[in-house]
Amino acid sequence: MFNFDTQQNHILRLSWIAFFLSFIAWFNMAPFNSTLARTIGLSQEQINILMLCNVALTIPARILIGIWVDYFGPRKVFSSLLMFSAGVCFYFASAKTFEELLIARLLMGIVGAGFVVGIKMIADWFPPNKMGIAQGIYAGWGNFGAAAALFSLPIIASFFPEEIGWRYAVIFSGLLCAVWAVIYFHFAKENYEKGEHFTFGLEHCIEVTSKKDTLLQILLLIPLYGAVAILVWKLSENPLQLLSPKFSNILNVGIVFLFICNIISLLRFNLLKFPESIPVEKRYEFKQILILSMVYALAFGSQLAVFSMFPQFLESTFELSVTAAGMVGSSFAFLNLICRPAGGWIADLIEKKRSLIIFVTGSMLGYIIMGQINSSWSLWSVLLLGFGCSMFLQGATGACFAAVPLIRKDLTGQMAGMAGAYGNVGAVFFLTILSYVSPMNFFVIIALYATIVLISLIFLDPFNNIHKSFQKN
Repeated sequence: MFNFDTQQNHILRLSWIAFFLSFIAWFNMAPFNSTLARTIGLSQEQINILMLCNVALTIPARILIGIWVDYFGPRKVFSSLLMFSAGVCFYFASAKTFEELLIARLLMGIVGAGFVVGIKMIADWFPPNKMGIAQGIYAGWGNFGAAAALFSLPIIASFFPEEIGWRYAVIFSGLLCAVWAVIYFHFAKENYEKGEHFTFGLEHCIEVTSKKDTLLQILLLIPLYGAVAILVWKLSENPLQLLSPKFSNILNVGIVFLFICNIISLLRFNLLKFPESIPVEKRYEFKQILILSMVYALAFGSQLAVFSMFPQFLESTFELSVTAAGMVGSSFAFLNLICRPAGGWIADLIEKKRSLIIFVTGSMLGYIIMGQINSSWSLWSVLLLGFGCSMFLQGATGACFAAVPLIRKDLTGQMAGMAGAYGNVGAVFFLTILSYVSPMNFFVIIALYATIVLISLIFLDPFNNIHKSFQKN
């Protein structure tokens, strides 16, 4: 249908299933927020903290794994991440205290970094004229794991008593990850012929080609470290105060120290190079990845936040059962199967910038309308609105990652890690806002951010100049 050859279809299928299962594991708590409150006795403040922890460590993990996948290759990294995911699922299912649940959700946040691995694998196997649709299929089917978790896990849990049903559902998601880890390791194949030799380091330094771009990269790092600082602040805040003031201060000093070290290594990495020493075909504008990161913070970050709270919001607003709330709540992720690939396809068809403007505008309008939801609405109208808003958001994610691999192919893993991390930056900031405002105001605030993103797209350059290495594909 899409003129993919046999090997491309094979790689795409293995990768989207791996991503799909990692997403089921990542969101295996979302349909059970109210269940955990009833069976373990968690407060709403504790539920909010767990939702935040579930996305927080994905930020550094996506950056680090973006570097690792460029060096070790996606086959080893994805297999290892799936096996790690299985272990975390089993630990979460056995948790009996809030502290154990907290550790499990922090560790599960690392699993969300699996997205970056497949981006690299697809970029190595597909040419630019098929990049958008291939990345869209990979991410669309993968992100559908969130809808699958919200829809199916409550059904599995319903066959058992409430206090243990969610545990069996979570264990099931872990078993799926473990099985596919073995399958992916044995059957996935890396495209060594089109690979590159990469410099490996733990510091996050993306090669730039001007002093202005060096400054932009520093500015782009601030929210990444800021999101981690927000997690420390929330864990030390009353009434929970899980971290003592002294320990939280130590952690904040450590975050600032790491940020300064990152800046120093970034400056050393880039300022020692003269622009004329960088080949013309490898020069690019860093503002491209900066703007795409802002887009992804909206398109994916707000989705993560809504996935985390939507079932519980529906359950309390419309007095639904856990299973019914999960089914209706899955509407916000259900169309990923179609819309994310369609977003990549449209981006290939009408140009990336134009498609992003359309999708961001639709997302903004969708969130404005979602801010009006109340108990007088019919469930059908909420369902249709969830479909409509998520359709534009998922289209934007597809268009965004149709563009990321076209900036500079040899930096695809790192750039995908940066943009992907911004998805979680958005989720952390949005979920933090949710803990202080009503759900209706939460949706309106996201709409305001969408307006800012829409303005930033004015400065995005069209993706007409493709990196020279793509021409070989």
